[in-house]
Parts: sequence; C-alpha cells; structure tokens
Amino acid sequence: MFKAVKWALMLGLMIEVDANAAAVEFPQKFDELGPTVQRIEAPGGRPIHFIDDGDPLGQAVVFTGGLGTSVRAIRLLDFLQTLRSDLGLRFITVERNGFGQTPFDPGLTMASFSEDVERVLAHLKVKKFSVFGISGGGPYTQKIASRNPERLHSVHLAATAPSLGGGQRCSADSPASAYRDLLRYPMQFFAFESDSPMHQVTGFQDTAFDEGARAHFMRGQLADPMPLDHEIKLYCQEGLIDMSPVKAPVFVYAGLSDAVLGAQSLEVWRDVFPQAAVTIRAYPDEGHDIQYRHLDQILLDLAGYGDQTLVCKKGIAELIPNSSTKAVLKQGAQLGLCAW
Repeated sequence: MFKAVKWALMLGLMIEVDANAAAVEFPQKFDELGPTVQRIEAPGGRPIHFIDDGDPLGQAVVFTGGLGTSVRAIRLLDFLQTLRSDLGLRFITVERNGFGQTPFDPGLTMASFSEDVERVLAHLKVKKFSVFGISGGGPYTQKIASRNPERLHSVHLAATAPSLGGGQRCSADSPASAYRDLLRYPMQFFAFESDSPMHQVTGFQDTAFDEGARAHFMRGQLADPMPLDHEIKLYCQEGLIDMSPVKAPVFVYAGLSDAVLGAQSLEVWRDVFPQAAVTIRAYPDEGHDIQYRHLDQILLDLAGYGDQTLVCKKGIAELIPNSSTKAVLKQGAQLGLCAW
C-alpha cells in the first residue's frame, strides 16, 4: 500500500513538472539592448555615426538631442518606445561633431551637421520627414528644417529658444560655458532636479548618467571641453536662423518656469516661422524637463494628432480637442498618460 501511494505521488510530481515545462515558451530571438550605432562616411572619409530606430516603413523623424550629447541620447526617449512604435514613428538621429564616437573637427559648422543628416537620409532612402529637437538641439533642428522645407511633414521644438546665441550666452562667463567644468562628472552634468517628474521613470536618471559618460569619454577624449566650447560658439555664430522658407506645421513646447532658458516670449516663435502655422504648448510651473515629461504629447503631435491634447481623466487616458484642455484640467484631469 505504501509503495503504491509513493509511486502515485511521484507520478503526480512528474506530470506537474512536465506540464510546467510544456507551458514555457522559449524565445526565437534575443531581447534588444537598445538600437545599434551605424556608420557611413562623408566625402574624404570622415565618419558619420547614426541610429535608425523603428519600422523602416514608418514616418521618419529626425531627432536631435541637447547640448553636448551623443547619438545614443535617443535612449532617453525609450520609456515611451511602445507608444512610439504603436504610432508608427521611425526615429533617426545623427551624432554631432566631437561627441560620443565622432572625432572632433574644429572646421565643421551647423551647416556641416545638416549635410551629414542629409547624407544619412539619402543613405536610408528617406525623402519626407519630421524634425524634433530638444534644448541645445533646437538650433540644429531649425538649420535642418531651413535647408529642407519641401521635405518636411512637421517641426517640433521642445525646451529651446529661437536662438541660443546672444551676449548673455556667448560671453566668457555665460551659463552655457559653466557646463564645461561638469564634463568630468557625468552625474552632475546630466543630473535632474530631485523634484523632477522624470524620477518616476525607472532607470531614467541612470540612463542620463550613462549618456553623459558616453558623450564625453567614449572614444578616450577624457572630458575634452573643446567640442562643447565649439558647439556653444556655433550657437553664437549662427544667431537667428531664417525660417521663412518653412511652411510645414510647427509645434513649440515650453516650460514657463524653465531656469535654463529663463523668461522668454513664446509669441516670438510666430515671427520666427512667418509662413507656418505655429502651435505653442506652454506648461506653467514646469521647467526644462518638459522635453521628456511631455514626450507623450510630442509623439502624438508627430503622428498627426496635433489638434488634440492627451489627458488622464479618472484613471483613463484620452485625447480631447485642444480648445477643451483648460476646462478639462480645471475639472481635475492631468496632462499626459495616466502613468504620470
């Protein structure tokens, strides 16, 4: 009797193990660790590093990251990669002069970077695209747009200004030049304020730290300040870019308490883009991190939902007409995904 019970128990355990084994679905491919940095060459052999991330048949978006960032700064957008994919957006980004894997050439200009972007787009056989620039990437984005007005779906500029040049930024003691002293300390260079909503995104701050290290140490440059100094110099040399050829829709995103940019008139953007319809999304009591905090709205605008605003009402995310936003927020809704 004891042996019979023992065998029955063992048989039951074997059946349970076999059932569990059958329930496991083994992957056919590896999980990704982020997009691959690719390389082409400009005439003369100068390397151009870029990332092409998304459905090759999706809507192309040329993304330009902020001051002193590498091509992998695009990873800071990955916390909404599922939404980006669902919207059919293909993000393309090109590394700027002297950062990350790209050697520094003091002779290159903002126009040189635009030419590199155009070379990458030609390599990828992309004809029409949108542009999206954040912070210090804004002037580069404007330069690309000004050179390719007929190819644009739309223009998106977040946490930036019509010009990052001018006396207050181009003097030896400008706020921008202070960044050079932080290059050796990525955890200071790319640190977000303790009250930033971005700390709600698991791993975001650490990814930013990684980006700071990559941008300024990747190829052994050991926090060389020359690329950053050169980039700031280009802002000052370029000044206000002529955007009058651009007729594609323009979207501007600004935190009204942005301590990095300081007080600015947002209406000036309509003068900067005289031939375009300009939508201004202003966020009271928010700062420089709106470029990430409101990435959900930016992605929707890129995908063609620019006449609507994403809000969370009673735990449910929905799109509402832009004209209804103020009233809905007064009723207790919040901007963006309910995850916020």
